[in-house]
Amino acid sequence: MFDRVLLLTDLDDSPELTARPVKALSDVFACKVLVFHAIRGSSELFYLQDDADQVRRLIDKKAEEHARPALEKFAKQLEDMGVNTGIVTQVGTAFDLALRAVSDLQIDLIVIPQEGYADFTDRVSGSTTARLIRESNVPVLTINQSFLNHRDRWDGFHRILYPTSLSGGKSARLSEAETFAAEIGGSLELVHVVDPIHAQVLETPEGDLILPKDINYRMRSRLERRLSDLAHSVKKVPCMWRLLEDTKPGSGVMAYADRSNADLIIVPPLEFGDTRNTVMGSVAEHVIKHARVPVLTIKATGQ
Repeated sequence: MFDRVLLLTDLDDSPELTARPVKALSDVFACKVLVFHAIRGSSELFYLQDDADQVRRLIDKKAEEHARPALEKFAKQLEDMGVNTGIVTQVGTAFDLALRAVSDLQIDLIVIPQEGYADFTDRVSGSTTARLIRESNVPVLTINQSFLNHRDRWDGFHRILYPTSLSGGKSARLSEAETFAAEIGGSLELVHVVDPIHAQVLETPEGDLILPKDINYRMRSRLERRLSDLAHSVKKVPCMWRLLEDTKPGSGVMAYADRSNADLIIVPPLEFGDTRNTVMGSVAEHVIKHARVPVLTIKATGQ
């Protein structure tokens, strides 16, 4: 499924965050992992032209010499773990170069340690992580600094959590998640978050009405049947389902991931605009920013 992996690092993050997850991927897929660093160097000195080319080359060379020891140290750490590793450095901005490298280097997975790259804005469109998730045509695996507290007891992608909006039947994205779980040797658990019964309301032109409990329970039963049917559509791996209660879907998924000792959360890609306009967009943004386990943003084939 994954043959060539691009592991981004800006040297301000903690690339060692990714070591165990990358090792787990390497063990299954025997993939080549390219440690990728975008060197700022002279890329912003656009006013240096003509006779200044030699100065630019000198600046770029010094910047690479400064970055190389840290990159080689991390690459050796991965090599010592049995991961087939290489180093790629280019001069420019991380987003532009990484997006180009996906095509040029035939990359099929991007891995991002999210300490330096996790600068999500109020509207997430400005961060490197969010832009790559949104605009790259390959899956992106993000790993937060919070993973450090779980890293020593994490031993692979065994229990995989898949939040779903229950819109329609089995989606192409769920099929991709099922394929990944089958190849990595894990199981899937589908989760859907609903408001607690006491908090469920019906919006009307006259105002919000609290729904009677019997209606709430009937609605809950319908959701449970749909979630169960969706779980039974997964054939390649063991698949469970769980209906969660929380007023904030993202927090509900995160809390359940902690309680159930999930090893990975799979979320939909961030779309253009404000992701908070959709329930799943809000869940994806919250989980990518705060998850204490790796998060895989996966797109449907051809998306």
